[in-house]
Amino acid sequence: MNLRKSSRLGVLCLALLLPLAACTANEQTSTNESSKNVTLKIARGDRPVEQALAEVYKNALEAKGYTAQINKSGDDPFKQVQDGQADVAIDQATTALFLSKDSAGVTGDDGVLSVDDLKKLRSEINDSDQEITALDMSTADAGKELVMSEAEADTHEVDSLSSLAKACSKLTVITDASDTSNLAATLETEGCQTPKISVVDSADIDTQLRASVDRAVAVSAGNAIISDEGFKSISDSAKLFNAEPYLLLAGANVDDKAQDELNKVTAELSQQTLVDLNRMVNEPGAMAPKEAATRWEWIIE
Repeated sequence: MNLRKSSRLGVLCLALLLPLAACTANEQTSTNESSKNVTLKIARGDRPVEQALAEVYKNALEAKGYTAQINKSGDDPFKQVQDGQADVAIDQATTALFLSKDSAGVTGDDGVLSVDDLKKLRSEINDSDQEITALDMSTADAGKELVMSEAEADTHEVDSLSSLAKACSKLTVITDASDTSNLAATLETEGCQTPKISVVDSADIDTQLRASVDRAVAVSAGNAIISDEGFKSISDSAKLFNAEPYLLLAGANVDDKAQDELNKVTAELSQQTLVDLNRMVNEPGAMAPKEAATRWEWIIE
């Protein structure tokens, strides 16, 4: 091949390769950089564990080159995403019920949200025309269960919901839920003819449990007090209450790769991880949420 033909071939190849390279570069920019051009705002609930989780999600995004900031804690983190005030929100899944067009259809006849009900809610959100994506739900469940001291459980021969129902005339159920109608109805369905229910402030729940006499106390399954202080969870009593896995909502600014990173964190949020986080961020000796987040890699090992 002579030099002139060789030169023409080289120019032709270069001309063909440049547009291809440009297309590839544009494609990478559009998929990899879409969320990196904005600051992703994270909304969180006001519970200490949700504040710590928001810090964990923020760290995960920043480790992949995203810029993230955490909004001031509020009561409606999911609504912040709906209103465009946040790009990511972390909260208990039941608080996303307002996004359903048929909330009664999600909860069913018993009015209690199960994990399956919440999966239906997640699918409904993702099938809607809103620019909101419901990401993966955690296996960790912060929903309540009935808890007693070992001594009280032995005294009243309670080791299950059915045996608790048989002893319910001697027991008071303590809860911090202001509406007890579903709880009372479900206890009656289980065979408790005249359930006695007392409502206390959330701040008093742990004290009520420690001073428990003739009581079964509704406590979050993620509360470290249950295992740390040797209390007995009543098997299958969780069905009396709403399931409370954690859920993330993501707005339009959160690209697929950012969603994947957020889902990876959620996959590590097991029941034991939730208990460990609660142990760190609640009294006594509570540490700041940001400090707790730095120990995330320790507790998921």
